[in-house]
Order: sequence, then C-alpha cells, then structure tokens
Amino acid sequence: MASESSYWNDLEKRRLSRRQVLKSASRIGMGLAGISLLGCAAPAAAPTAAPGKTAAPQATTAAVPRPGGTLIVARERTVDLDPDLASGGDFAYHAPNLYNTLTTMDEKGKSIPELAESWETPDATTLVLKLKKGVKFHDGTDFNAQSVKTRYERTLSPETKSRAFADLANLKSQEVVDDYTIKLTSKAPSGSFLYQVTGLRAAAVATGYMPSPEALKKQKDLRTNGVGSGPFQTVDFVMDDHMTFKKFSGYWEKGIPYLDGITWKIVPDPTVRVTMLQTGEIHWANWVDIKDVARIKADPNLEAVVKPVTGAVTLTFNQKRAPFNNAALRQAVLYATDREAISKVIYLGLQAPGDGWLGPHSWAYDPTIKNYPYDLAKAKEKLKEGGKPDGFEFSMLVSPSFPDWVQVAELMQPILEKVGIKMKITMLEWTAASAQYESGAVDAGVIGWTGDADPAPDMRRAQSTKGGTYAAGLLDPNDPIAKEVDALWNKADSLINIEERRAVYVQLQKLLMEKAYYQPVLTYQVSRNAHRKEVKGYVQLPSRFITVFRKVWLEK
Repeated sequence: MASESSYWNDLEKRRLSRRQVLKSASRIGMGLAGISLLGCAAPAAAPTAAPGKTAAPQATTAAVPRPGGTLIVARERTVDLDPDLASGGDFAYHAPNLYNTLTTMDEKGKSIPELAESWETPDATTLVLKLKKGVKFHDGTDFNAQSVKTRYERTLSPETKSRAFADLANLKSQEVVDDYTIKLTSKAPSGSFLYQVTGLRAAAVATGYMPSPEALKKQKDLRTNGVGSGPFQTVDFVMDDHMTFKKFSGYWEKGIPYLDGITWKIVPDPTVRVTMLQTGEIHWANWVDIKDVARIKADPNLEAVVKPVTGAVTLTFNQKRAPFNNAALRQAVLYATDREAISKVIYLGLQAPGDGWLGPHSWAYDPTIKNYPYDLAKAKEKLKEGGKPDGFEFSMLVSPSFPDWVQVAELMQPILEKVGIKMKITMLEWTAASAQYESGAVDAGVIGWTGDADPAPDMRRAQSTKGGTYAAGLLDPNDPIAKEVDALWNKADSLINIEERRAVYVQLQKLLMEKAYYQPVLTYQVSRNAHRKEVKGYVQLPSRFITVFRKVWLEK
C-alpha cells in the first residue's frame, strides 16, 4: 500500500544521530543507560570464523544454496515444544522448524497453502480443506485428515488445558470426508476462521501446528520432544540450557532443509548474544537490544534484521479499579506521555511512535487515526475533568526481562510528575509480572504484544473482555465501553468481506483511541534479530516471533 510505503519512508527520515539522541535525552533530564552504552561500546572484536570454520567468510558471486552445516542460535529462554501447552509467545521462534501448519503466510501476511493444498468455502460457515498427500511425521506416521481431527479434539478436551483452546471457540464440528479432505463447520460466519484454525501464528500456541497423533498417544505431552512433520526434528531438549534439532530426512518438501541441524543455546543477556556473534561462537542471535543495533551494523561480518513487523509496545491500564477506571485520568497520562521521545531516545528512531492499534503492516491500518499528542496543558485539563486537579498516584509494573520497557517507564516518570501524577515503578521478572496482570493486581504496566497477520486474534486476545490473559484480569465486562468494544469486535469478525471487516476495525480503533481504552500504543515494533554474514536465505515474516530456517544455508 502507498500509505505503508510513505509511513516507513517518513520513519527513515526521523532516525537520529548519536548527538541528537543525547540532546533528546538531555531535554527530558535523563541519561539513559542504553544511550551511554551505545556511546562507549567497546570496539568490535576481530572477526573470527563461525563455529567449525577456519577462516573468515568469503563473498560469493552466486547465491546458490549449499547444503550442510549446523546453525547455532542464541536466544533468551527455553520455551517447551508442545503446540497446546507451550508457555510463551516466543514458541514461534522454533515451532515452524519442527511443525508444519495447515496454512502458512507470505511476506505480507497473506494465508498460503502448506499442509492444506487448497480450500473452499461452499457457504459462510463451511470450510473444506484439501490436504497434501505423502507427508510423514518424524515418527513415520502418515499425515492425513484424521491427524487434523485428532489435533483439534485434543485442543478442545478440558483434560488437555490447552492454551490454544480459544482458537477453536467458533468450531462447531469437523468431519473427515476422506483420507485427505476434512470439512470444518463454524458456529457463526467469521472472516478470520481460516486463519484462526489453520494458520501460522505468532501466538504462544496456535491450532494450525500439526503434531503426530501417534506421539500424542505415546507421550504424556510434547513439551521436551516435539514431533511434527517439519523440516527438523528434536534430538534433545534441556530446559534453560539448550535444544538440538536435526534435519528430517523424510521431509516432504524435496531438497530442503539445507542445514544438517540447529543448535539453540539459551543466553539470557542480549548484549552477550551479540558478543557471541562477533566472536563466532554463534551464527544467529534472537531479539537483540536496540542499543546494540549500531554495534552490529558497524561489524562487517554481521547483519541486523531490523524490519517493521506486527505488534507494538503499549501502556496497559487496569480498568477494573481506580484510578484507571476513570477515562479522563487515562487520557491525562496519555497527554503527558512523550511518544516521540520514547521513539527517539529509547528506540533510537527504529520503532516509530504508534497511533492506531493496528499498524502499517495490517490490512486494517488507517493512517488518519492519530494518538494523543504530547500536551501537558491538556493533561492538566483531563486531571480536572477526572476529579483529580492536583494529580494522583499509581504504580507502573514493568519487567526487567525487557529492559526497554523499564526505560520507557523511567522516561515517563519525571514528565508525569510535572502535572502532579506520581508514578511508582515496580519491577518483577516476567513470570511473576504475568501472574500479576492475570490476577488484576496492578494499576498499569508497559508491555508488548506481538500481533497477528489477521486483526481478529489480536482484538480478541488483547482488547476484548472475552480474550486472553491480560484482558481477563484488567477489563471490566460490565463497563459500557467494554461492551461496545466487544460488540464491534464481534461484528468485525462476523463479516466475510475484507473491506467490510476493515471498515469496522477502523471504527473500533477510533473508539479505542477516543476512550484511551486498555492498551494504547506507544511505538510500533520492529524485528530485532542478527546473524553472521555467512547465514543466507532468511526471510523475515511480518511477525518478530516467527523464525523459519527451512531455506536457510551457511555459505562456506
């Protein structure tokens, strides 16, 4: 879309020099650690060969895939391998390498065939999938329509306690028509039904991932031994230490994967991950810090994968209790939040200030939706309107597991105090913080959401009272605004025509903005991966979590 292109061109123009960044930081009276670290980073270590190599990588004139080699990846934590039970959103970092999904996505987020070769919708509530023949799971079991039925039955079983249960909320019935045809019937028409039940998703878990039905029978779960039909299979898994995958010799897509295997090392510190890239201990680092991007780009042996993706960094208001059950007080905080400074100082201009809930990578993006401008006079007016002319106090929960979120809170704190809003920063590790959000024991927080190619899962999970973990804890279903949001979300998803859906999503985003509802956007996200130059063939899909290595190779 033209609007998307111009948006990111404008973003490029906003990127700052180091001097400008420091000036911006000084303007708000803060010398952020991330900025000072950028300024005094040690010179890049002399490049050494990647693991198993004796010389620095040499350039090649032809980008011809070369089979062999093990890709060594460092990531921040271990997430178990069961597509119903995995404990974190970054499950999608490794899941597409073990499992196939019924449908996958292209670079623009459009659903395209994978295990489902084609599909048709004979009416508004019927989806018929034609499945690929000749596919085997890692344990030798054939993939067929019964495999899909078994997967959905497991997800829907109360005994499983699946984290993907909500994905199938609209599934009324499933019928195995023949070995390679399955008919799915929805309870109500839904424009997102195909994506919801079959797609490659950035969510913690998703029903599109197909595990082996025989493995499900033999194992209590797949947490430490994920058995799918993907290009790689599990060799071993040690929680909080490492995972090892090897090439699946029986993979149905001929000629790939090119790699012999993948070794995942757990390295919690993002700066250490970058150092390991520079010294050649690893080939790939997931989720590097913004402050390290310049360091990566300055190293001729490294490449940063920093691209716009779905998702955002947001404020999160607890609307079940004071002070943020008062819309005017939520608006006061937003008027006293300098999103431009957050973008420039903390994200160095790489993450643009966010406006509507759905950013430029979404087909429901509307560039006319604008966020609250930074305006302290307006903030004071809203305090008076909300019955707190002299200000109020609240606690902001952030997790040091995500240092940029902490920096966002630290940047906001002195500015809010200018209008009489006193914010206490509370820090908890992510597991404990998540529990606090789910229980509703917070005033507000800074968190991120990953985003999906289709808006429906996002809206249900993060803006609907019927949605996911945080919404369950922090949204009051009896609030008239919440009821209006739920009604618009349901209306949007009930429509099949994409333009009609888009119109309702635009209306919904305008309501979210007008009422400063629940999770206002601070900045849109970018992917933050990095790799050595000898890693070739990687394509970043429009979600930062989804990492697919099936067509990656190592240049020798």
